[in-house]
Amino acid sequence: MNSDRDRPEAVHDQMVTTSLGHSGPQISRLGLGTWAIGGPYEYGWGPVDDTVSVKTVLHTVKQGINWLDTAPAYGCGHSEEIVGAALRQLDATEKPLVFTKCGRVWNSDDPGKVFSDLRPSSIRQECDASLKRLGVDRIDLYQIHRPDSRTGTPLEESWGTLVELVNEGKVRWIGLSNVDRDQLDRCEAVRHVDSLQPALNLLDQRFLPLLARCAERGTGVIAYSPLASGMLTGAFDRARIEALAPDDWRKRSPKFTDPELSRKLAVVDALRPIAACMGRTLSEIALAWVLHQPGVSGAIVGARHPQQIDGWAGAAEVTLPDDVIRRIDAAVTTGSAEH
Repeated sequence: MNSDRDRPEAVHDQMVTTSLGHSGPQISRLGLGTWAIGGPYEYGWGPVDDTVSVKTVLHTVKQGINWLDTAPAYGCGHSEEIVGAALRQLDATEKPLVFTKCGRVWNSDDPGKVFSDLRPSSIRQECDASLKRLGVDRIDLYQIHRPDSRTGTPLEESWGTLVELVNEGKVRWIGLSNVDRDQLDRCEAVRHVDSLQPALNLLDQRFLPLLARCAERGTGVIAYSPLASGMLTGAFDRARIEALAPDDWRKRSPKFTDPELSRKLAVVDALRPIAACMGRTLSEIALAWVLHQPGVSGAIVGARHPQQIDGWAGAAEVTLPDDVIRRIDAAVTTGSAEH
């Protein structure tokens, strides 16, 4: 097993990079999200081909993307296993930074179901299991997946366990996902929060107010779902959604049914001419908007096939002029492009 302690902070010089907060590593502005390659479970994305999934990870690295984000909950460990299989095919100098999470677990009595558990003992078991599945000596960024209201464990106690894992050398940096401002502040009082992972895209801007707080504290931000689970790729219409696999979580999500669906499709149609005028794909414009937000370090973009990456890998190089930002904002607000 190659030690990731020897890995350089930034593997690829050709990709646009930035610092993950004031204390984190240099990361490419885009990272690969591996939720969709986890395979069947209650929040799965339908059938996957593990061979193609590995090729997707490897293709991502070739594009100059130097980090990927996973979690044990994705496919009940399977996503991490796929990431580990891909890492084994890379030389030490090629390996990307690996970000994973804790706090969502499962048991064999209820296959495919995940539930919250942020008790210190559970976090430690999860960490050891993730290290084994990934085949690494240390996790680059370890994140609390979401707060735990099930066991009653105080968030500060869970966060303190992550601090201990850093001190023990099992983890390099630590972060939070799906938290509000109060929860962020409570953890910051225990130990600096290296990164925050909120949902953020043109169709979901709820967490924008948290970005300024993170900037004040020197906390990096890696936005997840920047393409709104595929909606902002422009590839979806009603027929495509109806044809989703029965075990694709989007099939039963309110986000992909009316009235939400009609609103989102109208916004996507309004964004198409803006992307065309820029000579860019809709995915690139949507991602560039996320990266344009002050305080955002990077965006996590999912893919299940290598060719999907080619449709958005150039987004980090896209600059959005003020007039284009105004047109995008108008499209989101009214569902019609402003000329």
